[in-house]
Amino acid sequence: MEKIKFEVKPEHLKLLRRAYVRWEDCEFGAPSIDCKRPYGNSSVELDIFEIIYGEPKAVMEIGGNTYNLDIDDFEIPEELCDELTQLHKETETVLQIALSTGKFEEGMYECEKYSSDWKKVE
Repeated sequence: MEKIKFEVKPEHLKLLRRAYVRWEDCEFGAPSIDCKRPYGNSSVELDIFEIIYGEPKAVMEIGGNTYNLDIDDFEIPEELCDELTQLHKETETVLQIALSTGKFEEGMYECEKYSSDWKKVE
């Protein structure tokens, strides 16, 4: 059977630890992460940036690149925004891994395709 692999990064865990969980009162109800404000505010990209990198500074070293940022009119550089959005989307898989393994640990995981029985690859 074909296996899929996924790497849980420290950034994924930082995001999930800050996720805003609420009760979704639909049909029987279930806990869910607020889709409009997953990290508490409606400026999702800025929330993700601050969770991962901290408060913006005039000059920041991120992923080997140096960014000169305008603090007064802060906008996340486009290439960095795409990376942050991807990390956010990947939290779906990371949450499934955490629920399946009962652990919030970084590392490489695998499971059979069409399964949710994730195992950490040693």
